[in-house]
Amino acid sequence: MGVYSWSGEFSDRVTEQAFQRAKWPWVRIRLLFLYSFTIAAYLIGIGADFHEFGQGPRFAAMLATRAGGCSFSIVALLLLLADKVRLRVQYAAMSVCMFLFLALESRELVFKFADVGSLSVPSAVFMVLAYYMILPPRLFPSLIAGICGSAFYLASLSSVVPVPSGSFINSSLYFFLANGFGAFFVYSFGLSLRREFHAHEELKRLVEYDELTGVCSRRRVLEAGNTVFKTSRRYNNRMSVLMMDIDYFKKVNDDYGHHAGDEVLRETASRCRSVLRSVDFIGRLGGEEFVIILPQSGLHQAMKAAERLREKVCETEFEAAGARFGVSVSIGAAELRGHEDFSILLQEADAQLYRAKQRGRNQVCPVQLRVLECGGCP
Repeated sequence: MGVYSWSGEFSDRVTEQAFQRAKWPWVRIRLLFLYSFTIAAYLIGIGADFHEFGQGPRFAAMLATRAGGCSFSIVALLLLLADKVRLRVQYAAMSVCMFLFLALESRELVFKFADVGSLSVPSAVFMVLAYYMILPPRLFPSLIAGICGSAFYLASLSSVVPVPSGSFINSSLYFFLANGFGAFFVYSFGLSLRREFHAHEELKRLVEYDELTGVCSRRRVLEAGNTVFKTSRRYNNRMSVLMMDIDYFKKVNDDYGHHAGDEVLRETASRCRSVLRSVDFIGRLGGEEFVIILPQSGLHQAMKAAERLREKVCETEFEAAGARFGVSVSIGAAELRGHEDFSILLQEADAQLYRAKQRGRNQVCPVQLRVLECGGCP
């Protein structure tokens, strides 16, 4: 399946929802203008109707029609200002608003055909095009509202108002072209926005995530760690950092090749992610070294997490380059205790990692605690 569907939206529903959320502030401004303009048009139309009809049954009928459309537009505007309902509801309200406006034009056509005649058709066609240009980049809501409103208008033109067949065919052609061009605009403009969004997300992914292992990049994990560090200090929360290094990684590259080394990095990162919490951050600092940020965790919890990581990595052998071999990790742990800077906390964890390697590797070393002796790996 391709990135985009035939309607110009993302084939992946999650990506499409993320796109809609990202574009919503911009779409919201356009809809605010649309509803405000529509309400103003209704109010001006009421004044024009009174001037033309005076008090009477025709004015009362037009007033009821305009008041209904204006009331719905006001409700839609209030929902938009509150910004508390789902986007689907907002898009549905937008479509109904467009349809009601065209339905009002149909109603006005019935009462005023003797005065305006076929001149009302170009104005209705213009409004269809204007709506397509203002509406958000979603094809179906706009197209459904445009087609239904146009069909309602043409039905009024053919069944209620006496109009020659040639004029009706021309009017139908105008609405067909308006909806066709409008739909093409929404499709092409929306597709351009989605391509831009996709390119931006891909660039963001390359910047924030390590391409080989899929964990956070060095920049991303350090930024996250610094944010957690500042938050923890401000609210007096616990926080710990783990520095992890794959033991004898150079030997893996020398014995089995760099392709096997890459596979070990990927598999190690995958195993570590499987035992971490959703609130934890793991990132690759470079080479075979990783850092893990543990929010809301003291040193005791960090030691337990480090042991789970160590055991998970070496519980089963790795397979790469047609060979099976064991891999172990060394981990240093440090807890936030009055540190003034995140880099100092990292240095403490790194010092404990160095101590773990000096003491034989495949073990966890915490700050100010004895080394936990561990069994060998397969």
